[in-house]
Amino acid sequence: MEIRNPATGEVIGQVEVAAPADISNAASRARNAQFRWKDAPFSSRARVLRRFHDLILDRRELILDTIQAETGKARRDALAEIISVAGTARYYLANGAEHLHAKRRQPAVLAVTSAEVTYKPHGVVGLITPWNYPFLLAIADALPALLAGNAVILKPSELTPLSANLARDFLVQSELDPALLIVVHGGAEVGRELIQYVDYVGFTGSVATGRQVAVAASERLIPFSLELGGKNPMVVLEGASLDDAASGLVVGAFSNSGQTCISIERAYVQETIYEDFARRLVEKTSALKLGWSKSWDIDMGSLINADHAKKVLSRIQRAVDEGAHVVAGGRLRTDLGPSFVDPTVLTNVADDMPISTEETFGPVVALYPVRSVEEAVARANNSEFGLNASVWAGDQAQARAVARQLETGSVGVNSTLLIYNSFDVPMGGVKRSGIGRRHGEHGILRYTQAQSIVSSVAMGGGYDATLMRVKNERVVRALSALLKLWRRLA
Repeated sequence: MEIRNPATGEVIGQVEVAAPADISNAASRARNAQFRWKDAPFSSRARVLRRFHDLILDRRELILDTIQAETGKARRDALAEIISVAGTARYYLANGAEHLHAKRRQPAVLAVTSAEVTYKPHGVVGLITPWNYPFLLAIADALPALLAGNAVILKPSELTPLSANLARDFLVQSELDPALLIVVHGGAEVGRELIQYVDYVGFTGSVATGRQVAVAASERLIPFSLELGGKNPMVVLEGASLDDAASGLVVGAFSNSGQTCISIERAYVQETIYEDFARRLVEKTSALKLGWSKSWDIDMGSLINADHAKKVLSRIQRAVDEGAHVVAGGRLRTDLGPSFVDPTVLTNVADDMPISTEETFGPVVALYPVRSVEEAVARANNSEFGLNASVWAGDQAQARAVARQLETGSVGVNSTLLIYNSFDVPMGGVKRSGIGRRHGEHGILRYTQAQSIVSSVAMGGGYDATLMRVKNERVVRALSALLKLWRRLA
């Protein structure tokens, strides 16, 4: 399978497509290695991650070149992947042991019984990852899975497999058993086959494919998590710094050429500040520098391929045909390469247009004037998706109050993409944006099965034999009085 640079069309590498027997063999090797790995002390697993953290920073030039070559993205966007992977490693190195440690819980009866929860790895975790962040999304979810004692079989997108291979190479160089992280390549058929052999599956991608993953996992009764699409809103209120908010939206809408699950595609701006905000946004958008280069002065690179670029452009054109106005961008930039689209700002957009309801996954944002905070919240929530949102206001208490009303898994106040690097809080979606969470305690415990261990004194048959001693109503009355007292004391 040949891999091409979407910005230039150049062939940059090739990988072998996995056959069903390859996946079966990979699962067998992974399961054998995991049997030993799960019993290794946390410190031994952490030692691998520490080496990996430093190694990817030392070898960043090779990683940046690889990411850029198979995605066409700007070098700064490639750097963001390395920073987030390193941040994920640091977070779980610092907090993973505590998250995985057995936890005491409230027992049935104090002094007589006890209760605790322990966490055991699933076994073999399958990860099916997308093309938009091929290094970050391939490996950042694998790190907590490995640290929790699992083996991982990774199927990256067939469009961007080289970054995943490189990440695995660096983990092996960090002294990870090669059988604990196996990469298999191919299209949807390889993903379907993979689900038949793993004990847990994590998927990041489209809603349509996510449904298929959920069905396949459910048929085997194995747990799964899904991070799916978004139609993420931004709310800009009176009192906000319009220049800062416009800069924030440029980052939130056009980083990674808009090919980010948490990117902003809708912005609701109070009408008293709408025109000023729109003017600032158009100026900043029009000043962005597009192109393909390994230099650091490029603001936005190409889309993942020419077909996707044409799809994004067709969405823009349909919006225009339905009455929307293009106030910045709106062009296919064939002068730069086959997969470039100008960062685009739309106005005069109705809520029922597809550009308002369907995920574009490209460098396009629509502006909507609103009369009040209540209208902004209502229209922001009028979506089948609920992944991420952003709020900008002069009054931080007001901004947080608005954030709590938004029906999304995360909200950034005075930020748009911050959630991905806020490693101690869960990240994920509601509605059609997914099931489950990455990051924080949730992000490592999802790769485990919780086991409850309860115990009792043995005398007289233990706690379970207590009711066998009830012989008359007088004892029942005394027991009832004791339970009422317990409630008041609690």
